[in-house]
Amino acid sequence: MSRLLSILILCGCAGSLVDHAAFNAGGTPECNQSCSTTVPGAHFVCIGSTCTYECERGRLKCAAGCCDVDALSAGTSHTCALVANEARCWGANNNGQLGQAGLTSSYVPVQPSGLTGTITAIAAGWTHTCAVAAGEVWCWGDDTYGQLGDGSTGAGSSSPRMIPGLTGVVAIAAGAGHTCAATATQLFCWGRNDFGQVGDGTTSSPRLAPTAVSGVTGSLGFALGETHTCAVTSSGLSCWGANAAGQLGNGTTAISNTPSPVTVSASFLGLGANHSCAGNSSNLFCWGANSQDQVYRSGPDQPLPKQVLSNARAVVGGVGHTCVVMTNQDMKCWGLNDKQQLGNSGSGHEESDMNITNVTAACAGAKHTCALRNGGAVCWGWNNAGQLGSDPASTPSGSRPEFLPVSGL
Repeated sequence: MSRLLSILILCGCAGSLVDHAAFNAGGTPECNQSCSTTVPGAHFVCIGSTCTYECERGRLKCAAGCCDVDALSAGTSHTCALVANEARCWGANNNGQLGQAGLTSSYVPVQPSGLTGTITAIAAGWTHTCAVAAGEVWCWGDDTYGQLGDGSTGAGSSSPRMIPGLTGVVAIAAGAGHTCAATATQLFCWGRNDFGQVGDGTTSSPRLAPTAVSGVTGSLGFALGETHTCAVTSSGLSCWGANAAGQLGNGTTAISNTPSPVTVSASFLGLGANHSCAGNSSNLFCWGANSQDQVYRSGPDQPLPKQVLSNARAVVGGVGHTCVVMTNQDMKCWGLNDKQQLGNSGSGHEESDMNITNVTAACAGAKHTCALRNGGAVCWGWNNAGQLGSDPASTPSGSRPEFLPVSGL
């Protein structure tokens, strides 16, 4: 099913007391005077002579009309959402990572072509995307390193491909060139493995099919960076893969092709490109690359965990920035801010209070950030390909540090 998420509402509303011009500056006069919608939580809008609607409060279009966003994930220049067990993606599509052919990019959320069934998880990698449907994994986009996991490598695909033989999956995450998925008992990874980021004891690259990670069973949570991976299990936190900046947190800069223990008690974790963070109900720790103060404050790279704050409940990382959701559902960010990915127009690096409340989850792309609040998605930062869900022509990259509600058109 290849379509844009624009459900047309063709109806008349002569004599309406609503100021149509408020939403229809770009529509024809005829459309502006006759357009309306009965969809709850939406306002009407004209695109030329076409009458349609836009969801409000950062909610997205779904089969039922306008729905709350359940989960978000961000890649380099694209963002994906889980909405009423359906997948939606927007932003760059140069590698087919939106799951639709024929689009260079789209700031309008689109539904990946041919992806059906009940979607329970979605993960945006740097230039590829994967989703879980009925316990099976579907991937699309860039396949340079075999990160789509179906035994192929090379050209990639703008249509979702199912990974054969992998069932019972409950969670998924995607990095730059590798992907991992967890069942109730085992963590599997595949794709780029030149730094041992697949975690099977080798540095063979690529691994074209799901490969069990050595010694990681019953994963409670996992996250992927550019070329490293970390997981929390009942027996503790461990990381593996590239380690030039100390992102494995074991005090060295040597790669590890099997999980290496990290001396942090963690119940949640989040990775940036080359840094890592993990925490529990008391404290948050970060380590790894710190050239942009993404670990916290100025200083060299940190090969061992550094306590950075308390009262965090979730953490995410981009290429050079870090954001946390606090236990009171406020949000803080720090690190690189060249595209206003911290949510302000300052020079960055220092901790920034976001002045945003009721945040339940967040995600970070290369240089953009998104959050879930009150059932809606808000994004800010770099918008070169529409990854904020707004038109790059009217919202140039980094020009608006305020929160941008994702378009529901």
